[in-house]
Amino acid sequence: MQRQPGVLMAQLLNRFMWFDGALQKSLDARGHGGVRRLESMAMVYVHSGVRRPSDLARLLGVTRQSMNTALRELEEKRLVYMAPDPEDARCKLVTFAPEGAGMRAEALEIVSGLEAELEARLGARTVENLARIVSADWGEAPVMAKPKRERKKEA
Repeated sequence: MQRQPGVLMAQLLNRFMWFDGALQKSLDARGHGGVRRLESMAMVYVHSGVRRPSDLARLLGVTRQSMNTALRELEEKRLVYMAPDPEDARCKLVTFAPEGAGMRAEALEIVSGLEAELEARLGARTVENLARIVSADWGEAPVMAKPKRERKKEA
């Protein structure tokens, strides 16, 4: 099958939505509903080591205000808390709240199960290749500036 140019981005987003939708539905089924997608995505990044709200906002493509609102809601749900940043007194760091440990453990179990399901559907080698590709360093996102037209020389 020939790849259609311009569709890869939509396909990547669709596959992310597959994971996130399955995670949300599974958490709901286990009694852990009520976490919005932005909150869920923030928790995934915190799990991977991103702890500054400004970094979370940048990575998720939202304003700092939206990120702070999501983090306040996660604090109210007792899933995270904000701790002072020992390196910068003006900043806070996101830390997982002990009260949310059970839900986080179940979320990790669900994600592991989804990865296993993906291996069953696509094959272990395909999933390993996918993991290798998406974890590779793609470098900074380039700016695709419009090419400059060359002027025709007048004779």
